[in-house]
Amino acid sequence: MHDWVKVARVEDVKPGSVIQVEVDGEPVALANTGEEFLATTDICSHDYVLLHDGWLEDDEIECPQHGSRFNMRTGKVLNPPATQPIAPYETRVEGHDVYVRGTGEKPND
Repeated sequence: MHDWVKVARVEDVKPGSVIQVEVDGEPVALANTGEEFLATTDICSHDYVLLHDGWLEDDEIECPQHGSRFNMRTGKVLNPPATQPIAPYETRVEGHDVYVRGTGEKPND
């Protein structure tokens, strides 16, 4: 099991926004849905594009390049052109700190 990594302060990620953080040397998109924090790999599985530059709606993130959408909880693809899932990460908040933990592995379809 991977350790929890402090990646941000709660106030660093405004509700409805996504930032890039790093976990074990890997880029991770950290989102604040307004109700909770979610995290996935920051790289679209269709093309090497940073997802944190895209759009967040509820628990879905949309790639700014070709419009693929992913569920940030599960990593599953919601619409093409992407066909491969992305890796979700666990999140938790302690006080004003946001922590992420995960392997960065894509879920099995």
